[in-house]
Amino acid sequence: MNAMLNRHERAAARVNLLLSAAIFALGAASLTVSVLSKPQENYFYEFRYMTVNGTVFTTLISLIILPVYAVQLRTGKVIVIKQLYFFRLSAAVTECIIAVVILLSFFPLVPDNPSILSFDSFNMHVVIPLLSILSFLMSESPAKAIHPLMRLNCAWLITLYAVVVITLIITGFIPQEKIPYSFLDFHTRPLHYIIPFGFFVYSFTYVLSVLLTEGNRRLFFRRRGKGHPPVRSV
Repeated sequence: MNAMLNRHERAAARVNLLLSAAIFALGAASLTVSVLSKPQENYFYEFRYMTVNGTVFTTLISLIILPVYAVQLRTGKVIVIKQLYFFRLSAAVTECIIAVVILLSFFPLVPDNPSILSFDSFNMHVVIPLLSILSFLMSESPAKAIHPLMRLNCAWLITLYAVVVITLIITGFIPQEKIPYSFLDFHTRPLHYIIPFGFFVYSFTYVLSVLLTEGNRRLFFRRRGKGHPPVRSV
């Protein structure tokens, strides 16, 4: 049987339930505003941005998380679903990268400088990333140590995004003037610029995965306390 929630875990579950509800509400509202604010544009091109795809993914994951925490609080049992854990990790890492990129964009040498003053942009670039990272850190952790290669699960969304967008750029479905980020402009950027940038992104992604999973595990087992039975993953 799954271990029972102690009072610290029950409090964390309540907070995570609220965080997941907030992420879902803000994500749905931000995506709606973002699409409706550009009625003259092809909606297809909105999904060329990692921020939009990350928000869609994180919003859907939050919707899945809500009933999990509702069941935990109702039954009083700790529920650790490995697949959902890694989906949450992928969402948290992606949102963390979105937040870091928006911070770096304020440096004068960075050509991509999006505005974050609108409702949808501020939520997708700042609020949702922060809430997603906090939610993951407060989530339940697998009982066994995470194998280093398993942390590569954090790159699911980033890899899918890169494959799809690069394919659309190469085949011309995304024209040059619609390329979302300057480092993906194969027409003007040499390979010795693009390849190291891609290596940096994946290396940074893995470092974030290590930091987030270790932070999550330490906080979870601190809440569990000594003498409590282990948690069985499902």
